[in-house]
Amino acid sequence: MPLSIPTVEDCFLPVLRVLATVGKPVDEESALKAAKREGFNSLPSILHVQTDKRGVPLIQRRIAWAKFYLNAAGFLKHRSRSLIQITEDGLSAVESNRCTWALLSSSQSWAQKFGPGWLPPQAQV
Repeated sequence: MPLSIPTVEDCFLPVLRVLATVGKPVDEESALKAAKREGFNSLPSILHVQTDKRGVPLIQRRIAWAKFYLNAAGFLKHRSRSLIQITEDGLSAVESNRCTWALLSSSQSWAQKFGPGWLPPQAQV
């Protein structure tokens, strides 16, 4: 099986694990870099340098999208412009070692933001 860039869904748990480990509000940029190390350091370096058409590393972009969707589902929250923190729902996902599109889209926060049952294009692959 060929190696591929992690999906947005693959990035959910690494982001949540980093925030759960810290336990308090943390700088968003530092947390996302730590999530990349936590979840994807074992990937070959070629996957770390692949970029989109704007030159942004694909893994970095997918981790950022994961943070966006985790926030929309109420699994993390912004404490201020640049500080994020895990919520009780996020901690539950870490404890169960399971965080999927289905779990995010079943949250009340997700339904209020996007409407019940809506999934982004990344989830429909």
